Amino acid sequence: MITSLQALRFIFALFIFTEHFPISEDAPHLLHGAGAMGVSFFIVLSGFVMSIGYEKRVQEPAFRWKDFMFKRLIRLWPLHLLCLAAWIILAYGAWGSSAIYPLPLLGNALLLQWLPIEHIEGNSVAWCLSVLVIFYAVYPFVARFKTRSLFLFFVGVSVVLHGLTILYRPINTTAYWYISPASRILDFLLGMITFRLYRKALNQGGKQRWACLPVMLRWGIELIPLGLYAVALCYLRSDFTDLKSVVLFYVPSCLVIFLFALASESEEKDGIPELLSQKWLIYLGQVSFSFYMVHNLVILSVKKGLEYFAPATPWELRLVISLVGAIVAGILVNRYFEAPVANRLSKLLPAKK
Repeated sequence: MITSLQALRFIFALFIFTEHFPISEDAPHLLHGAGAMGVSFFIVLSGFVMSIGYEKRVQEPAFRWKDFMFKRLIRLWPLHLLCLAAWIILAYGAWGSSAIYPLPLLGNALLLQWLPIEHIEGNSVAWCLSVLVIFYAVYPFVARFKTRSLFLFFVGVSVVLHGLTILYRPINTTAYWYISPASRILDFLLGMITFRLYRKALNQGGKQRWACLPVMLRWGIELIPLGLYAVALCYLRSDFTDLKSVVLFYVPSCLVIFLFALASESEEKDGIPELLSQKWLIYLGQVSFSFYMVHNLVILSVKKGLEYFAPATPWELRLVISLVGAIVAGILVNRYFEAPVANRLSKLLPAKK
């Protein structure tokens, strides 16, 4: 992956961490709205990265949808099941909860969190995997669309969904917008469209033109999507709705991915993407999926543990302990479970001829 985008994966995972970290009972979020921002970035990035790796492959005669999906699932499902098992153990033991429902948990294990089933949450952050699996399943078919058809498909889905939210406003369907695969596929499609624009820019000499720009102008352009993120986040925090928490981040997510990818291709190695291309930050980006999956478990465990052993601990210290614990846990899970399991299961795929 492009190094600056790899680093951004960890930075946006940190934003999701701040959404889930509770300061107190009255302030359940350290930075409310940051989670929505992080999730939008990740889904758009998934569409972009999937296109980099597979847009041409899915059109080859030797392409096998079954093998493609198997490779996606072995990266997601084993870690999801591990974290779900950890959640069950912690809920029964350390957290002292008895509200565990077998059938909803089965739905959770099967990555059906997007279904409106009560008590299906489990390790709540895994809902994102349940929609990504659907997007991966349809990607090989949608990737065959021409760019204009892909854009028209995006517009058509947007119009239909917007109409439904107006038609069924009395029953508050916008509350389901945030986790519904029917709505979140718009983020994924935007990632695919962003890749098409990025590829066109490269083919038309975009990286050379970028390199010819003055250094300060390049810095200014790279700051634009970051500024749009800040404005969107501030607006969302002042007037939060599930619908706004999705659509407000469409433009900055596409723009930051397009600009940082283009800048990384340029021979002029300066600007924000170069600052992000630090080995330690790239490595944290590589383990960001494990960090994402375990961070809420760590936050809740640290909170419960300190409430029992040291109830006077200030939230600032609890924040440091939780963050360090989540990073360490993410690194260990990636090194000793996520990567080895995926590598071993990948050997079940037929060898390439």
